[in-house]
Amino acid sequence: MDRRKKIIEAAEMALIELDKVIRQKIDLAELDPEKAKIAAQAKWAAIEDSFKIIDRIEQFDEVPSTKEPIQPDEVGLTDEERLLLEVEKIHNQQTDSG
Repeated sequence: MDRRKKIIEAAEMALIELDKVIRQKIDLAELDPEKAKIAAQAKWAAIEDSFKIIDRIEQFDEVPSTKEPIQPDEVGLTDEERLLLEVEKIHNQQTDSG
């Protein structure tokens, strides 16, 4: 399986996991206001991360051949783990800047 297909499959898996977060019900009767706020923020972050993954895949498809170097912190990781690490980095950048 080529690298492009592996990355796209890993992105699909990440999107499935984010979809689970997005679809979780927030029961306002059971949660105190602060926990409900945190749950809503998690859903919003999952939605934003999903859009960024989709955008990244579209950018990846536009490039005929990508030979991105593996970063030292990515050595030994699967493509899915690398993608999840990238999603985490994006999320951390958002929380640091926002």
